[in-house]
This record gives sequence, structure tokens and C-alpha cells, in this order.
Amino acid sequence: MSVKINVTGEDGDSREIEWEDHQTLLEAVQANGFPVLATCGGNASCATCHTFIDPEHYAASGDRTDAEEDLLDMVDDVANEYSRLCCQVEYAPGMDGASIQLQAAM
Repeated sequence: MSVKINVTGEDGDSREIEWEDHQTLLEAVQANGFPVLATCGGNASCATCHTFIDPEHYAASGDRTDAEEDLLDMVDDVANEYSRLCCQVEYAPGMDGASIQLQAAM
């Protein structure tokens, strides 16, 4: 199974990609050529994979973990209510058609 999402990279490159059901959002964007720093390797300990999910699909991205909340609090100058760490977003069918904006790495 997969869904299609629209991703806009840090450089403004925007395109539709396919997100497979065995991938996190981080894995999907990296597999499709978007350079996401993710210095912690996707372990929710750096916030360099900060992303914004469109309001219509945000609820489908799941709940933030406590660790994710703590990291987003550290980047509160750019984070907002639609911020997620893409390493923490698991595949969800409800994300089909979502628009994702990758935040420039800290």
C-alpha cells in the first residue's frame, strides 16, 4: 500500500511522491531524493527533520511523542501547531494528498 503526498523541500523543489506503508515520513522523503539532514538518524533527538504538515492532514499524522514535543519546544521560533519531526510520522492512509513543507535544517 502507498499514498501520494506533495513535498516541498528546503530549496523550494516541490513534487508529488509515493509514501510506502513500511516507511516513516523521513524515509519516504529521503527515498525520493529530498536531502533531509536528520543528524540523529531518525531517533527524535535532533529536530533537523522538522516539517510542517498541512492543517487538513495534520490529525492523520498521529500524536506527537513527549520527546518530539520537547524538541519542537527547542525550535519554537520556527515551530507551529502543524510542526512534526518527520522521523516520528508513521505511514497512515489518511495522509493521502497531504502537503508537506520541509523546514531548513538548524
